[in-house]
Amino acid sequence: MSLSDIAQVREEFVMAARRALSAGFEWLELHFAHGYLGQSFLSAHSNRRSDGYGGNVENRRRFLIETMSAVREVWPEHLPLTVRLGVIEYDNQDEQTLLEAIALIRQLKNAGADLVNVSTGFNIPNTDTPWAPAFLAPIAERIRHEAGIPVAAAWGIESPALADRLVRDGQADLVMVGRAHLADPHWPYAAARTLGVERPAWVLPPPYAHWLERYTPVE
Repeated sequence: MSLSDIAQVREEFVMAARRALSAGFEWLELHFAHGYLGQSFLSAHSNRRSDGYGGNVENRRRFLIETMSAVREVWPEHLPLTVRLGVIEYDNQDEQTLLEAIALIRQLKNAGADLVNVSTGFNIPNTDTPWAPAFLAPIAERIRHEAGIPVAAAWGIESPALADRLVRDGQADLVMVGRAHLADPHWPYAAARTLGVERPAWVLPPPYAHWLERYTPVE
């Protein structure tokens, strides 16, 4: 990418944010993880540039910070602006990568980020990822404390009890549920019932909850 290419893509992020706002979205997340463009700039594995957007870690952070700042200018302050970030690679350089990510997150917070959705990098094929339920939760908790920003945890969080515990124990402020929700589109309702939420149908939008409530079994 030339410098003009970078400037154009940054502006396209801004334009996308404007379209999202116009369409009525109330939450915007910048996806800087999983080998996508933001992560590719950040990772020393993928970024081989020799200009102001590559080389040392400060330069590798530049695109992410500039993009966050530019989007924040057009996204209302009262609406959440979050970022999904690969904070670790599981490549035997975990502590250094994590420390660099925490420093970046502090800068993203100053640039207007409200929450970080903690994930992995997926920049290289050969990693030793410790796949297990909520395996990123301890890392999310560390970022929450050291970067001073709310965090979301994901990956392997399928049990309502596990999701509830992560929030209650302070490991995360929010739990993201993806694949379990794909497997069961009624996951929020089922989770509310499992966790004993009073009037569980009302975790859904009112047009659904009003009609569903009459079919909720009495425990």
